[in-house]
Amino acid sequence: MQNFNVTNIGKFSGHKGAVYALEACESVFYTGGADGYIVSWDKNNPDMGKLLVQVNRPVYSLLFHKDLNWLLCGTASGNLHVVDLTIGKEIRNIELHTNGIFDLQLIAGNLISCGGDGKVNVCNLPDLSIIKQEHYSNKSARALAFNTYNKHLAVAYSDYHIRIFLLPQMQVIEDLHAHTNSVFTVAYTRDGSELLSGGRDVQLKTWIVNNNYSLDIDIPAHTLHINHISFNPSGNFFVTVGMDKMVKIWETSTMQLLKVLDKDRSNGHLSSVNKCKWLNDTEFVTVSDDRTAILWKID
Repeated sequence: MQNFNVTNIGKFSGHKGAVYALEACESVFYTGGADGYIVSWDKNNPDMGKLLVQVNRPVYSLLFHKDLNWLLCGTASGNLHVVDLTIGKEIRNIELHTNGIFDLQLIAGNLISCGGDGKVNVCNLPDLSIIKQEHYSNKSARALAFNTYNKHLAVAYSDYHIRIFLLPQMQVIEDLHAHTNSVFTVAYTRDGSELLSGGRDVQLKTWIVNNNYSLDIDIPAHTLHINHISFNPSGNFFVTVGMDKMVKIWETSTMQLLKVLDKDRSNGHLSSVNKCKWLNDTEFVTVSDDRTAILWKID
């Protein structure tokens, strides 16, 4: 760990509450938080955040649609707000779920959402009409991950399960009692061979996809909830962030912990770290309950 250097190269502040949502696109990233603010940031200008819109509920999820130049924003009420970045204004507000929208993904030209009502919705674009809706649990559906190699959609639930759907049919092909508490995050490796998961039980787990998602590795990776797992574009590193205020960087091939970023050693976050997104292979952003975003660079 001594030879793996990571630097805090910018702290971005301006939110009036915890920051829950994060999306990244090249040198720009977007944040959303408990204050309902949706803010655009340039990584090179930490003091130049631009308020795009303020909604009337906390923002839980963000997704950038490049072709439409839309920012899709999921809120605690289950509403989806659509911001047209070309004109810098909100153009639609849709009641997509009856409870918070925790994750949004663009898959095969459709928008897929999951929420606190336990539902997984597949929506047509650009009209955002619901094509399919699956409801396998009365507990929250918390996170989505898509495997491009076999068209598997992994959905993490607060009933401790991960359910694997086959697209486009949205047929459940695996139902894993994966954790001993809520599952907050799932992510496939770049080659699609493994699924990683984490959640309230603080365990980081890997599942072998081609062996009926058998459990491979089980690591107590944090001391409090694991909130998010994010791979860099090349897939050789991934980051976990948690309620314990920690940001941890891991090597994918060995599952070796390479670096721990915290307040004392790295000028890190003061409260729960909620999301991580990579701008490129060596730069990533994290957001926290401490109302800030931090830009990190691997030297």
